[in-house]
Amino acid sequence: MFGSFGKFGLFRTFCSFGIFYGLEDNECKSLIISDEKLKPNETNKPNAQNAERTKIFATEKRKKMNAKQINQTYSIIEFLSSKGFEPTKIRGQNYWYISMIRDFTENTPSFKVDKNLNRWYDHSLGKGGNLVDLACLVLKTENIKQVIQELLNLFSSFQQPQVRVEKVVQKGSISPKIKIVDIEEISNEPLIDYLANRGINKSAAQKYCQQIGYVNADKYYKSIGFKNQSDGYELRSEGFKSCVSPKDITFYDNGFEKLAVFEGFIDFLSYQMLVDFEIQNSDWLILNSLSFLSRVNEILSAHRQLFLFLDNDMAGKSAIKKIGEINSNYVDMTIMYADFKDLNDYLLWTKKNY
Repeated sequence: MFGSFGKFGLFRTFCSFGIFYGLEDNECKSLIISDEKLKPNETNKPNAQNAERTKIFATEKRKKMNAKQINQTYSIIEFLSSKGFEPTKIRGQNYWYISMIRDFTENTPSFKVDKNLNRWYDHSLGKGGNLVDLACLVLKTENIKQVIQELLNLFSSFQQPQVRVEKVVQKGSISPKIKIVDIEEISNEPLIDYLANRGINKSAAQKYCQQIGYVNADKYYKSIGFKNQSDGYELRSEGFKSCVSPKDITFYDNGFEKLAVFEGFIDFLSYQMLVDFEIQNSDWLILNSLSFLSRVNEILSAHRQLFLFLDNDMAGKSAIKKIGEINSNYVDMTIMYADFKDLNDYLLWTKKNY
């Protein structure tokens, strides 16, 4: 009954169905059914081997498309920023970083991300790749399925799609174009609403943050600013995450032997809201980037006991392990919010349920 199609007519028909279901041309070729094998009086009877082959093909296709879609949809720059890694310089479409995938610390940035191509290359290692490749190295795992799930969880928490994220990163990345115009007490209603959406009230934020007015590309913006040890600022507002260089840690030396450690300042502010989590008589260290762990050895080793409020992801667990090698007298506080992404995520849950 298929004879009138001919071999290539039938191929085109199956390709039409294949394209409709998202198959590539080369994958359509594997579905060619020759009319020589389908004679008029014969029935095409499926067998277990073909069914299993089809099942394996579909599964591998989904896996490949998941990784492919992630690489095409999400920004390497935004992924690095979410893990606390910011560029030290920007030259056109190229963002340069201190490498985060090597064990030794460098002084000159050699890790480059091409924003337009969404590809990275480490010049010292002589290797590069896509987002999933980099995530495997940053998260220190070869489990692709786990990395894909981690990336999906990460980017699903963003309110902006990737195209707009790139715009935000371009607008507020470490750049000489940013000029701070004014620093004042937090009073801007959209910024207060942003804090409220993160579960943080105005009075708690005003103790540790300021309202930063700045100009970038001849446009005026306002953000929540969190000052670091080098007089730079972490900047946050709705859908916006960046900083004003120089980027550095923030350390509150309150004169105590105990030290509470946080990955970012939103988690630090969340800690201030969660009275049950309070570590009495303690200093506070906000890393502002996990890449700064190598800078804080002296602070970590100078305290009698550490309390670690890091993120519940592979990068956070890896950081806890490194801190433990510097000072073994630590308490992993992530067990208090083990079912949540981070301390702020836990805070938001408590706001909704209590």
